[in-house]
Amino acid sequence: MALFAGTYTDNKVDRKGRVSLPAKLRAELPPENNREIFIYPSPTLEGLEACDRAFMEQLRDAAGIDPYEDDDGDMGSLIEEAQPVTIDTGGRIMIPADFAEFTDLGNELVFVGRGHRFLIMSTAVHTEYRKRRRDRIKARAKQRAGDGA
Repeated sequence: MALFAGTYTDNKVDRKGRVSLPAKLRAELPPENNREIFIYPSPTLEGLEACDRAFMEQLRDAAGIDPYEDDDGDMGSLIEEAQPVTIDTGGRIMIPADFAEFTDLGNELVFVGRGHRFLIMSTAVHTEYRKRRRDRIKARAKQRAGDGA
């Protein structure tokens, strides 16, 4: 399974709506992946998430989706909204138009590795996301320091 790590800024969307998937993220995709990733709206952040087929299959299995039930819970909805996207020979992907509009991605994207998946967000959203993460880390460190006293 892929291990997506790192933060990649300054990724411009071209006039055709394509953006280069950072090489280090592409390198994590297994050869049998057929240059395909799955993109879906993030259930917790203002942006998109993406993963490889193996992780999408894990989500499916964890959801325990019953083919005869309409309500599969949150994971079922996530899988339902996911769209397969092919990486072209130039390493670019096309963000589905409805996702780009829904999340207001803009023309400059940030990719953030999160282990089995990665985030795709606008520069402005990433700035806020990064600030919130750092604030949480500082608060936890302060709490741990207080607990040890």
